[in-house]
Amino acid sequence: MPDLPPELWTQIFAFAADEALILQHRLPTSMSGGERNPRRSQEALELVQRRSYDTKKAIVLTCKKWRAIEYQSLFHFLCFRAPSRLCDILDTSAAAATTTTASLGWWTRRIQLAGINNDTATPQEHLDVLQNALIRILRHCPNLEILVVQWPLDGGAFAAIADALVRHAASSLRTLFVTIPASALHKLVTILPALPFICAAHINLHPGGQPAITPAGSDDCLRLPSLRQLSLSGRPHQLIHVAKHWHLSALRTFMLSCATSTEAQLPATPAFLAAHGAQLTTLELSSWPAMPLARMLAACPALITLAFSGDWALDLPSDAGAPPDTPPFAHARLARVGLHGLVHTFCLDPFFDTGSEAELEAAQMNERVLALLCDRVRFPALRRLRLLTGHVVRERERAQVDGDGDDTARREARIWARWEGMYARAEIQLEDCSGQVLPPWPWVPTDRHDDEVKQTGD
Repeated sequence: MPDLPPELWTQIFAFAADEALILQHRLPTSMSGGERNPRRSQEALELVQRRSYDTKKAIVLTCKKWRAIEYQSLFHFLCFRAPSRLCDILDTSAAAATTTTASLGWWTRRIQLAGINNDTATPQEHLDVLQNALIRILRHCPNLEILVVQWPLDGGAFAAIADALVRHAASSLRTLFVTIPASALHKLVTILPALPFICAAHINLHPGGQPAITPAGSDDCLRLPSLRQLSLSGRPHQLIHVAKHWHLSALRTFMLSCATSTEAQLPATPAFLAAHGAQLTTLELSSWPAMPLARMLAACPALITLAFSGDWALDLPSDAGAPPDTPPFAHARLARVGLHGLVHTFCLDPFFDTGSEAELEAAQMNERVLALLCDRVRFPALRRLRLLTGHVVRERERAQVDGDGDDTARREARIWARWEGMYARAEIQLEDCSGQVLPPWPWVPTDRHDDEVKQTGD
């Protein structure tokens, strides 16, 4: 075994255990790999952490020298579902430590808690155990940088955990990922100013109680000078309405995912972008019904990356019934676009009857969105288009195999051939949801198929 200094061994072990990936502060986005589902992204990272932990255990068990060097790294990130033994270890370590750095919790940079392994507990008992365990662990982690709590918290549990976080890790925390009820919004707004160095936050708001905050008042003065990424999901409209008054000078990425919205709630997001969109470089939107995308693009002149639904009906100034102040659907700097949806073109939406008039109209919306994006006058800088719905990409693979099969397969093959030809002429690269370039379409339509494609395009 080479006689290397401990510092070099530490770097080698960190590389082998994927620590750089696990301890990064930024949140995953759809354009950084796949369909953007924050919960699934954290679950995938949980698997990486468990594999990394197995690697570290193997290193520690190799020899006494490596154990002395690497043992503390077992506590760099804590990912658990049964916290009782971990709490005991940290308590014992802190009691026996002669200095602060001798405590094992001093080395912890990331905590991820998905739930508690206890099938016999009621939901409230489960939550009480989770709350008490997390507060107990936070007492030992003064250098915590990332806190991920995937289990939905109630207002009381979040308030207690938030107080512990501010008390023990206010100056070190960089990333916060929580699921809270609407009734906890006031507590969230109260603790955020006490976390001055937070740079990434994901807040998933679920129904539960009434928000105890108003659009005006002391909430307007909230300043988060380091926040670069803000991700909101669930039912965040009240929080968005308040956040438009905040001071977010460093914000560069805004991600919004709403399962359902109403027409009355939609203005909150355009108003937020009117206040904070000037410096944004990444905007990701997933909601229904459609949002006024042209107006939102106009509010974000520095935007480079955009993700939205290809199933949205886009309003253009020339459309009948469009508001007179509708800006053109265009952007001079946009270089990367990700499209959710596009399921209607391939009859993949279970809420539509196959071949119905509603489905045909929705498919025409898909075609319109794609045609507008490859217009070089509207989007001169666009170079990459990513398909973010895995089901659509899998349908493409099936159409490649069955292109000369049944009528449905032939129809889908012709659609893909037309789309890819359109984007190839515009010099825009098509990618699948993982970012891999889609291979050239192997199936070339015959003259009869060309006629059908032309009629479909008309």
